[in-house]
Amino acid sequence: MKYEINDETLAILSFNDGKSRVIENSEEYIVDDNPYAVMEHSCKYFGSSIEGRISGSRDILGSIYKTPVIVEESLGLIFFPTEALESLNVSWISYKNIKNVEKDGKKTKIIFKNGSNIVVDCPFFSIKNQIFRCNMLEAISNNRKISKKSD
Repeated sequence: MKYEINDETLAILSFNDGKSRVIENSEEYIVDDNPYAVMEHSCKYFGSSIEGRISGSRDILGSIYKTPVIVEESLGLIFFPTEALESLNVSWISYKNIKNVEKDGKKTKIIFKNGSNIVVDCPFFSIKNQIFRCNMLEAISNNRKISKKSD
């Protein structure tokens, strides 16, 4: 099954054998593609490639490691990776659906707005930094749209 990210998507987690566990507000799926392939398919579904989205994000934020991407602008679908993009264990988290994050030993608990949560094998400050980057990406992108409208 090919999966398209939508506003219900909370996370795309790396699963065994190159598959993904997709978590939505009220559903969970196992899909046959790895998280990067799910992101690539979703970006193409919305009219771009993941490479194009990453390049655009890097133009806005500067060349950074673990670049967040805007999968779809009008719905505000911004996702960030938990690891290097090339990693087989990379998972992608929906920025707009996060309510809070908490330190959980050397891992991080991500609490979503619907009350569900996941624990990711990523340091707390790394996740906080990713959230900050998403915030900056969203703010700069929105400011550019507003300034273009007023020109």
